[in-house]
Amino acid sequence: MLEVMRVSVLLLLALLLGIPARAEKSAADQIVEAFHLWSAGQERAAIAILEPIVQSRVNGVAEWDLGVAWNVLGSCYLDLEMYDQARQAYQHAMEILRPIPSSQNQYASVMDNLGVLEKALGNGDSAKALCEKSRHIYETLGDSAGVAITSTNLAVIGIAQHNFKAARRAFERALRAAEQATMKDDDIAAIDAVESALALHDGREDEAISAVERAIDRWTRVHGPGFFMIGTGYLLRAQAFAKIGDYDRATADARHALEIAEAAIGKNTVAYLMAEDEYARILRASGDKEQASRLQKHAAVALAQIESRQCGGCTINVSGYR
Repeated sequence: MLEVMRVSVLLLLALLLGIPARAEKSAADQIVEAFHLWSAGQERAAIAILEPIVQSRVNGVAEWDLGVAWNVLGSCYLDLEMYDQARQAYQHAMEILRPIPSSQNQYASVMDNLGVLEKALGNGDSAKALCEKSRHIYETLGDSAGVAITSTNLAVIGIAQHNFKAARRAFERALRAAEQATMKDDDIAAIDAVESALALHDGREDEAISAVERAIDRWTRVHGPGFFMIGTGYLLRAQAFAKIGDYDRATADARHALEIAEAAIGKNTVAYLMAEDEYARILRASGDKEQASRLQKHAAVALAQIESRQCGGCTINVSGYR
């Protein structure tokens, strides 16, 4: 129902803008440039900048900066569903940042990102444990924005596990923390999307539509209409329209979600195929059973092929992370 939440722009931007001017400023500037490309949905361009930095430590980049570079690179890989590469990048970032006392908020950010990756791989328990550990670090640091972001991700994990009681607790925690922090539009949009998913589950379709429209408006204002998370928003709204029997708007939104996913990361991806499967469900409910069956069969076969190529059953041993 709800796609993986995008890694916090707030936290990464704070890290990157905090890089002081030093001899290796050229490398730091490249990392900042890559971050902005990633946040604008240009992951491949960001990867082209970051891979040479982390592989050759260009310009003698410092350990702290290198950890941030690995973190951003991991997020680029995650968005493109390059899960093995994302895992390796996040693990490199954690190894670098963990022993640096002044970098515990960055370390927590990477741990939360790794939890998001575990959720994407279907490893819900590992995802939950990592995000909870990350939230604990933010609590210790008194970082309310970090608590809000990790709580939002925990709500998404709860929804994915059909544990709506846990999802609501995490969502309420996110709201309380967000009230005490200065939140960026991306992070507020993520909270709106979770609110929509919970309202949809509870049968409050009007509230679900209102909440997801706020998310769509925020993402569009910040990133433009092609931002891939907007596809998640349209898919949520499509489900809400379908529940109230407005199949014309439901199918239009689902098609729009497919178009955004295709343009952003391509057809042969989990995000696109899950959107295709949801579109098929809406078509079936509207009475178009023939096309629905065809699309569902295609999505099922393609998803199975992707799963067979991925790290599927592997998971993180979270006991090694404090």
